[in-house]
Amino acid sequence: MASSAAAASSASALFRLPGSGHLRAPPRSGWRDHRRSRRATVRCSFAPVETARIKVVGVGGGGNNAVNRMIGSGLQGIEFYAINTDSQALINSQAQYPLQIGEQLTRGLGAGGNPNLGEQAAEESRETIATALRDSDLVFITAGMGGGTGSGAAPVVAQISKEAGYLTVGVVTYPFSFEGRKRSVQASI
Repeated sequence: MASSAAAASSASALFRLPGSGHLRAPPRSGWRDHRRSRRATVRCSFAPVETARIKVVGVGGGGNNAVNRMIGSGLQGIEFYAINTDSQALINSQAQYPLQIGEQLTRGLGAGGNPNLGEQAAEESRETIATALRDSDLVFITAGMGGGTGSGAAPVVAQISKEAGYLTVGVVTYPFSFEGRKRSVQASI
């Protein structure tokens, strides 16, 4: 019953073509035959488009792994940076610009899961980080929370980027429950 009422209401908006059983929508008001109109040539000139300078910064082991995956997927037109306190981890990085922070503080041995040490390492290398981020339009910071360098240094890198006036986006991961309570607590600080 409801379907026949719906069919009747939709049929009222249509009309039958003469000599056939086909329904067709009525012409719109102001309708004209576009086949008869002439086409005009429009000439435009465009100024060269300058592309945005995008930098992706992986901080700590988790952030560096994310950067390696992005590079492996073939992303183009982006500058990739790997920031870490662990010099051995930077050797394995595929990033164009590896950056060791806290050289005096950690001597290249990492932050040992201590976010305070990661933060101090970033503060020690503040000028180096600022130089690496120079002339950016957009900075993506990726890190794994719960470790030392990612949890401690990523907020400092974000602060440096924000103070310089760059659009700053943070993409972080939190530890799985099986990684333990200590990492979960460090990630939430």
